[in-house]
Amino acid sequence: MTTISRQVDRPPPEVRDDDLWDALRRQEPEALGDLFSRYAVAVHAYAVRHTGSYAYADDAVQATFITAWKQFGRSDPGPLQHGSAKPWLLAIARNELRNSVRSRRRLAQFLLRQPAPLHQPDHSEAVAARVDSEKHIRAVRAALAALPGHERETVELVYWAQLSLADAAAVLGVAEGTVKARLSRARRRLPALLEEHR
Repeated sequence: MTTISRQVDRPPPEVRDDDLWDALRRQEPEALGDLFSRYAVAVHAYAVRHTGSYAYADDAVQATFITAWKQFGRSDPGPLQHGSAKPWLLAIARNELRNSVRSRRRLAQFLLRQPAPLHQPDHSEAVAARVDSEKHIRAVRAALAALPGHERETVELVYWAQLSLADAAAVLGVAEGTVKARLSRARRRLPALLEEHR
């Protein structure tokens, strides 16, 4: 699977998210491609920071856009809210990441019950380029893990996914003031937590 770490070509600026949304409601697959071009990098960045793994993030992006397409196929979701599809896609990504964590946990439990393989191939060269980046992400995630879950998710959406306060509130299903309060509490706690995990 190809890593989605480069900038993807974006659709022309005159194509609004509302237009893409309406095209998706008409089941036009090109609109999904345009939506992917516009938001795959943002979804991938959110997923990398959420999981600490580029490979899991690649899978999450694929699952997010497949689920988005299926949702339009099952029922008409109505008009686009907030003028941007980004919060909606990140909400889907959030659910896909939760499902992925459960699947990985089940797989890990299954593998623990299996006999050890006789030979482990050396993959050190293939992963060397990602080690430093993933190590840094793990340190940040360890600091974030010390925050309450609702504060951690708020930080991820506002700072990592770069959502506005209103869009983050829409993804989380809370008031914008709640998002501000969570961010304020997290900002007070994070410096000391980051220092502990460096």
